[in-house]
Amino acid sequence: AQAYELLTAGEVDLALSLAAHAPTARDPRFSLFPLLADPLDVALPAGHPLAGAPGLRLADLAADRWIFGGSGPWSEITTAACEAAGFVPEQAHSAAGWTAILALVEAGMGVALVPRMASREQRREGVVMRVLEADRPRRHVVAAVRHGAESGPAVARVLAALTETARSFS
Repeated sequence: AQAYELLTAGEVDLALSLAAHAPTARDPRFSLFPLLADPLDVALPAGHPLAGAPGLRLADLAADRWIFGGSGPWSEITTAACEAAGFVPEQAHSAAGWTAILALVEAGMGVALVPRMASREQRREGVVMRVLEADRPRRHVVAAVRHGAESGPAVARVLAALTETARSFS
């Protein structure tokens, strides 16, 4: 949210954010550029009863304890995905950083939603990553500029580079 305040004040030319903090497309102050939709997978301790269950759904984990990210919009993203699946997750712990979150999962302290981009980098032997094919939760990465600024040469070059980079993750 602070990035959009800085953008409005003219202190920055471009803001990158997760959609949980992005203004709506109807906000006339900004032009929004969706960059990518990163799938969220669920991290389970290797010994979890549903670690190998076929067709795992987010709602199957409604009674589990959840590990939330301790900074940024991650708590909102986890809560929104779970609410869309029909339940409010019970927060057991929070941690800053995927290494710490996955260590808590590995220790059996709860389950967590993890962006696929992050889980590619962070492998833990005692953690099973499961794709939620039926639910398909996502985090959305968005670039924003003040309305009309996207045509400026520097901003246009940065937007083009961000778009091209985001395509490589698709």
